[in-house]
Amino acid sequence: MIVDVLCDWYGKLCFAVRLNNTISRHFVAESGVRQHSCLSPAIFNVFINVFIRELRQLKIGCHICEIFSGCMLYADDILLSPSVKGLQLMLDKCFEISCNVALQFTARKCHCMVICKMYKSNIASLHLGQDLIHWCNNIRYLDVYIVSDKSVKIDFNPVKRSFYSACNAIFSNCYEVNESVVLSLQESYSLSVLMYALPSLSLQRKQLDELSVCWNSVIRRIFSFKRTTSVKEVLYGFGRLNIKHLVVLRKVVL
Repeated sequence: MIVDVLCDWYGKLCFAVRLNNTISRHFVAESGVRQHSCLSPAIFNVFINVFIRELRQLKIGCHICEIFSGCMLYADDILLSPSVKGLQLMLDKCFEISCNVALQFTARKCHCMVICKMYKSNIASLHLGQDLIHWCNNIRYLDVYIVSDKSVKIDFNPVKRSFYSACNAIFSNCYEVNESVVLSLQESYSLSVLMYALPSLSLQRKQLDELSVCWNSVIRRIFSFKRTTSVKEVLYGFGRLNIKHLVVLRKVVL
């Protein structure tokens, strides 16, 4: 009965595209789940569970304390394996399952990356069905840029570029605006770009210093300070924390 209700419900889904004030003709959605529906995550879990179950039964891939952690799903999906051979077997299994459930992978959006002492080795491309998956030097996972190296390292250069773009957008629209107001705007819309995902990352002291330099430069611009002027007094005076303490505070809250 429940399956029949869901089939009838999803069989009537229609969509339309809005562009400015124009709405396209309606068309039928033949795949996927309803957006913003509280039932969609549960339905997706039922669908995706077959991948997790089959990959776990291979008994390959990464494990943490005997718990299978070879696949990370729900966003930018990731397969983790301690060996190239194991990773290829996992890809083969995913392709086999996708054929059974009428799911098609987009191989051109897939990449392989090495994180170990052999990260500079020349490794042949892996296969996903008939398509090749090439090795790359970095990947973007949930807007975090992970770099191929001996250990897990993060590239903050794209983050810093996005941060400065957000800052400049605010500065360009804040002529003759009170400094405290500009500071609040930068904290609300720009600082969040710089702080994104930091509490979940293991940062080196050098990386924290780089991020601190970014935020301190914005503080100096707001209050027209020279490049060599310290911003500690401003932060203390406004009851604000620096980047290092903000990261610690967010880790405690989490």
